[in-house]
Amino acid sequence: MQNMILINCDMGENLTPTPDASVMPHIHLANIACGGHAGDIASMMETLALAKQHGVKVGAHPSYPDQANFGRQSINLSAAELHETLANQVSLLDKLAGELDLTLHHIKPHGALYLDMMRSDDLFKQVLSFCQDFNQGKNAPLKLMIQGGIKDADYQALADAFGVELLFEAFADRAYLDSGQLAPRSQPNSLYQQAEDIVQQSWMFHEEHQQHTLPNTLCFHSDNPASVAALIAFANQLKAAV
Repeated sequence: MQNMILINCDMGENLTPTPDASVMPHIHLANIACGGHAGDIASMMETLALAKQHGVKVGAHPSYPDQANFGRQSINLSAAELHETLANQVSLLDKLAGELDLTLHHIKPHGALYLDMMRSDDLFKQVLSFCQDFNQGKNAPLKLMIQGGIKDADYQALADAFGVELLFEAFADRAYLDSGQLAPRSQPNSLYQQAEDIVQQSWMFHEEHQQHTLPNTLCFHSDNPASVAALIAFANQLKAAV
């Protein structure tokens, strides 16, 4: 088999019960909540330590500052306000990671911020500008994870102008619109509830990765039990296929 697609998962979201310990051995990239939609110092440290134990690369998963709505409602922030909240969230996780001799590998916005970023070139540029500023003087600059399959060349050109490397992801457990955008969570069946369906879509994206290299990575959401079951099943199938 050619290179396997990387598996990423949103982690450290203070879920009850938490699936993080069962998920971490099966992924390559952990997107760690850093206080915007979920997460606190204790959960960040616990998730970072778990990632270090299993050799998983760690990334920041910031959002609009809105834990009450789990970061899933858009907030109209000025460019300065967005930069400030991203800096506060990512810098805190970066500091905690440093205490464990870990280096942040990537940043993946969460929820409404992610969707807004994919629909607004202006907001996308603001996130790129933050990454550019944050990466100044860093030996290992943060990569920005975005949804693949939507104006990939245009986004790549914008990222190149800011000197930011992109990771293009697909979603194993989400339904898509004909436009290539994710189906809104308000739409019925936008999040798959059967592990078998998620595994099937995972293999579809893996085949696409084999043929075209993109998407680079495949996302599973840890707050959906079916996604967790599918992640573990798919990861085991990948290992068996090598």
